[in-house]
Amino acid sequence: MKIRILLAVVAGLLTTAAQAADKSAQVTANTTNRFAITGMTCNGCAGGIKAELKLAPGVAFAEVSLTNKLAIVAYDTNRTSSAKLIKVIKEAGFEGQLAKP
Repeated sequence: MKIRILLAVVAGLLTTAAQAADKSAQVTANTTNRFAITGMTCNGCAGGIKAELKLAPGVAFAEVSLTNKLAIVAYDTNRTSSAKLIKVIKEAGFEGQLAKP
């Protein structure tokens, strides 16, 4: 029984990873923005924000830097907006705003 549960969990993780890979392959970014993020204290914070941004519809690429307190996100403006991405950051427990160039 434990083996069946473990296999189901592993299969679910592999399916989720494959779906995420398919999602990012399908998104064509037409803009890139930088977001200033406050409240991050560790690399785990940055990794969590990055993961949430990558799951957002329309996001092709996301990278978050703890050192620079900055996220760089490439996305399709027909599927999402900077306001929606700021909401994703806020829902992850942090404050975000468009960074000045």
